[in-house]
Amino acid sequence: MRKELEFLQSELNKSYDELLKIESNKITIEPLFTFESNIELKHKNRSCKIYPFDSGQIPKYVFEWDDCPIFEISSTNLKRQGEIIINWVLKKSMPSVMKTHFSEIELGELAKYYEKGEGIKGEFIESWNLTEETRNKLFSIEPNQADKDAIRLIKEMRNIKLDELLRIGTRLSVLILSRARRHIINDNTPHIGIVFLGNNRMKIYSNLNDKKKSLECEVKYEGYLEGIIKKILKEKIK
Repeated sequence: MRKELEFLQSELNKSYDELLKIESNKITIEPLFTFESNIELKHKNRSCKIYPFDSGQIPKYVFEWDDCPIFEISSTNLKRQGEIIINWVLKKSMPSVMKTHFSEIELGELAKYYEKGEGIKGEFIESWNLTEETRNKLFSIEPNQADKDAIRLIKEMRNIKLDELLRIGTRLSVLILSRARRHIINDNTPHIGIVFLGNNRMKIYSNLNDKKKSLECEVKYEGYLEGIIKKILKEKIK
């Protein structure tokens, strides 16, 4: 794949001298999980990552804002893609403007938050959307009390706008709440873990202020969970 990337990078740079002004114009390797090679075209907080041909497939261009994917396009039209890269990465055009000029771009809700200067809020809400959708799918396939309790608690927390302030995710069967900007967290990241036991019971874990605690209680926001969430909201987003 390296040769295909080198060829594509060379052709792009030949077609558009402006791409040589980009701070980072290189072939790199994703550090997490895949170790997949790609072309990184990054200038300040905007970037485009190009993933190579794979078994004859069309290259994928992923356009990011502050390292967060905003939209992606699969295309073999090098000239068109060069124009999109220049407008996004160098000219810093807003998502709505990009959509106006390049009709093939499909934008999700996250693009609107970034355009309003509320990118972190949008990322958090997106994590809740995905987690709630996943739980609902699992429940529809194999209904059980634990998932039903989880869905109810998620809705309860969303009703008071915690989805704008916290990231949510799932590690195995544990629901994880944190102030982490990205979804990758480790044991040193302040977080709250919730395991749903069924019969309207849950076990809550936390590692706030370097103190590990756990408690089993009724599935509801009010009470112990509310108290430790107030504590985690004091953590800086990072």
